[in-house]
Amino acid sequence: MEKQLFNSIICKRITDLRIEHNFTKEKLAYESGISKGGLSEIEKNMKEPRLSTIAKLCSCLGIKIKDFFDFEEIDNFVNLL
Repeated sequence: MEKQLFNSIICKRITDLRIEHNFTKEKLAYESGISKGGLSEIEKNMKEPRLSTIAKLCSCLGIKIKDFFDFEEIDNFVNLL
């Protein structure tokens, strides 16, 4: 249960950041070197993103990995543990 909730939060974060930075799925997938299908599966919470994938996405979005994990929903999740 906790793992599913965590994955859901992370996958939504990826979608939110992609939209916030005005990237299409195609553009972010291409620039990060992952497949469009893979990114789509991650955003739909069908596939768990690896940390290396998150790092690639952060690099393309111009954010630090620590900033990726610095948001309210993840804080709320951690506080539930």
